[in-house]
Amino acid sequence: MSKGWRNNLVLAGILALAAGGLWYQESRDQAKEAADKESRAVSSLRAETIASVNFRDGSGQELTLAQEEGQWQITAPAKLRTNSEAVKSMLEVLNKTYEKKSVDTITDPAAFGLDAPTARLQVQDRAGGSRLLLAGNTAPANAQKRYVSLGEKGPVVLMANSDLTNLLKKSEELRDKRIARTDATRLTRIQRIQKSGETLLLSREKEESWRIEAPLKDRADGNRISAWIFAVTGSQGSTFQQARPQGDPDWRVELTPAQGEVESIPIWRAGTTLVTVRSGEPDALILPQYLAEELDKNPLELVDMRPVADKSDLATLKLDQHGQSVNAEKKEGKWPRNEWADLEEMLMRDAQRGVVLPAGGTPWATITLGAGDKARTLALFQEEQSLRVSLPDRPVALELTPLQAETIQKAVTGLLPAKGS
Repeated sequence: MSKGWRNNLVLAGILALAAGGLWYQESRDQAKEAADKESRAVSSLRAETIASVNFRDGSGQELTLAQEEGQWQITAPAKLRTNSEAVKSMLEVLNKTYEKKSVDTITDPAAFGLDAPTARLQVQDRAGGSRLLLAGNTAPANAQKRYVSLGEKGPVVLMANSDLTNLLKKSEELRDKRIARTDATRLTRIQRIQKSGETLLLSREKEESWRIEAPLKDRADGNRISAWIFAVTGSQGSTFQQARPQGDPDWRVELTPAQGEVESIPIWRAGTTLVTVRSGEPDALILPQYLAEELDKNPLELVDMRPVADKSDLATLKLDQHGQSVNAEKKEGKWPRNEWADLEEMLMRDAQRGVVLPAGGTPWATITLGAGDKARTLALFQEEQSLRVSLPDRPVALELTPLQAETIQKAVTGLLPAKGS
């Protein structure tokens, strides 16, 4: 028994030594791998420490950039609006490693495509350290690799194209192509002025819903106005052109934030192209063509499309047509007949569009919501197959959808069968 115990102790010691040996070997391998990776680092500079950048793309377009208040700013050839995130992405190449070294010193730049580099990046950090990268051709034996010179004279190394994607950008990709600089969530007022002088004015207070202030005063439809604001302020241009438009703009959009200055965006129609110019910039930004449709949008397409906004207004209903009337009250959440429930549902749905009704005219039927001083009467007008509703407290009428029109017509006929039609 004693002998077995000693054998087990010896065996445990051997296993411990073996485990320790494996751990030691693994640690050495990891340290060697880390040292090898560090020796193949593109730069000892960290992307987050870079203070200035000079970048030239394959076409020869050159930009100089500097950090300003934590954001990147193009400073030459002019002060241009800058895509700070794109610059940060490009600088991540400094944190990459190369696969292997091809030559220590360049004797024939053309052999690596470095006589006309596809990108040239010169950076300097806050401590004065610098690094120059020159991107050349893809390697003949492997199109997934590219030659990169770590300095004017080398060494030349091979790097994966996937690690160089952001370095191989065009210079203009470092420019901010957003139409608006102002965050839409901060806006309290938006004005669109057309060349003809017609104005669409929207306003809101703090987190309240948007309202249309001109050319009419009405509630704005939440979904439609959000989509319109996003299109007008959130769209991006595609590229820049040297030719700048002449004359007055076809539209001007003025954005007023809760705090800060008003941003004014002039937009011109040049044939089938839309362009805008930004203060201090020498060229014009080409905008998406679909934006013209949004800029020309009729204010009646942005009004609140619900005939009734508050369901509590529908607790009692009265229907009048051709001198006959019938009314009903909702009790315990139920209507006495399905036709009343259909009317309630259709009046709470979005209509098709806002319209202006001609003056005068006799309603096909009326629906009164509530009773006493709080009573409101909606007038329904038929026009061929469509049905339009005139709202007593709003400056617009609404053209109902085909489903709303058909359902309401059937409900009225069912409730007033003698003279409904």
